[in-house]
Amino acid sequence: MARPKISEAELRSVNFTIRLTPGEQRELDDAAEVCGKTPAVIIRDKVFKGRFPKAKMPKLDMSTYLQIKKIGVNLNQLVRLAKAGKISVDLLRVILEVRRQQRTIIDKLFEDDSDSKDR
Repeated sequence: MARPKISEAELRSVNFTIRLTPGEQRELDDAAEVCGKTPAVIIRDKVFKGRFPKAKMPKLDMSTYLQIKKIGVNLNQLVRLAKAGKISVDLLRVILEVRRQQRTIIDKLFEDDSDSKDR
């Protein structure tokens, strides 16, 4: 299947050249890699939308999230047992505190930094 035709208004045919220091180039390349975009897309989004594209979640964070999710499933099972009276109420308090901490960690993993001064 062929690539769909781009309208004349959407066709990017104008070249614009900027000069960067090697450090700026590395920063731009790093930002592009984190976002999974090209440096040109990063620059266009910043100039025309006033913000950088959102960063892709690194694989490490995704695997961390999945592990935390599995822990959460186990905690939920323990809470059910505690509520059924099959384990100590003191243990229930500890489990609930661990669940609260888990939620905090997950929230930090997915925290939106759109209020950042760089955006």
